[in-house]
Amino acid sequence: MNKLLTIIVPIYNTQDYLRTCMDSLVIKEPLMALVEVLLIIDGSPDNAIEIAREFEARYPQVFVLINKPNGGYGSVLKRGIEEARGKYTKILDSDDWYDNQAFEAFVEALQTVDCDVVVTDFVKEFVFENRSELQALPKLKNEKVYHLDDAISTFGKDVFVMHRLAYKTAILRKAKIDFPEKISYTDTLFAAIPLFFAKDLYYTNLKLYRYFIGREGQTIAPATVRKNRKSVETVIRYYYKKYLENKAVLSVEKDKFTLRSLQDLVEMYYRILYHLPYADSQKEMAEWHQFIKNSEDYRRFSESKMITYYNILPYFIFRYTSVIWQK
Repeated sequence: MNKLLTIIVPIYNTQDYLRTCMDSLVIKEPLMALVEVLLIIDGSPDNAIEIAREFEARYPQVFVLINKPNGGYGSVLKRGIEEARGKYTKILDSDDWYDNQAFEAFVEALQTVDCDVVVTDFVKEFVFENRSELQALPKLKNEKVYHLDDAISTFGKDVFVMHRLAYKTAILRKAKIDFPEKISYTDTLFAAIPLFFAKDLYYTNLKLYRYFIGREGQTIAPATVRKNRKSVETVIRYYYKKYLENKAVLSVEKDKFTLRSLQDLVEMYYRILYHLPYADSQKEMAEWHQFIKNSEDYRRFSESKMITYYNILPYFIFRYTSVIWQK
C-alpha cells in the first residue's frame, strides 16, 4: 500500500526516550493507516531495538524496523529516503516527539495538500527547566500556499529547519543528497538542498514537533559543537558544493536566499573556531579562511564582519576584538 507520509526515526542510544517518541505517532484510524514509520536502528548498543520490535509487532502496517550497522545520522536519512513509500517524508529524532493531536490534524491536512514542501510551527521543550518556547512563523499566513520563486525572499532563515519540514519524497530523491556518514548536523542538508527543486510551500501553524532540549551529550550544546566542529565544516562544504552544482537552475530569489543561508553558516563557523584554544584557533581559522577566499562567492561571504576583521587585523588583535564584539 502506498502511504501519504513517511516518518524517518533515526535511533541511536535513545532507549530511555524512544517509547515516548513512538507513542506520539499512534493516532486514530483511518489516519494511522496513511502513515509509515521507519524505525532505523543505526547500530545502537542499547536496548532500543526491543522497543522498536514491540511497536512493529503491535502495528505491523505502520512501523517498519530497519536494523543497520552504524553509519551516522546521514546514513540513516539516506536509507530512509530510499525506503520511503510516503508521498511526503518527515524526520522525527528518537528523543523528540510529536504533539499527538497536532499529528492527527497534520495527516488530515496532507490529504488535501499537493505542495512540494509543508511547513509547521514547532516547540522547543526545555524539559529539565519545565518550560517551552513556541517557534512560530508570524510573517506567514496559516493554511496558505506560497510560490517559492516569488515569496522566498520574504522568508527568514528559521523557516527551513528540519523540525518544521515535510518534503515530497520525489523532491528529496531529485535532490540526490549523498549524505556524509559518521558526522553530525546532516539534518541541515535535508532541510536546505531539496529547496533547490521545490516550487511551492504550504504553511500550517500546527504546533507539531516537540524538540527536547537539555539532554546530556546533545549535539547542539556549545561544547559538543566545538568538539564536532569538523562535522559542521563538512556539512557547509557539501552544501556549498551542491549549490554550485545546481545554481544554474535556481531562480534569482532562490539563489539570493541560498547564498544568504550559506553566509550565515560560514560566519557561524568562524565563531566556532575563534572559541577554540589559541593555537588550534589560529591554525584552523587560517585553513578555513583559505577555503572561503578561494570560493567563487568570496565577495558575498566577505560581507561578514567576522571576515572583514580577519582580513584587516593581525590574528591576536582579531581574536581579542572579536571576543569584545561578541559581548
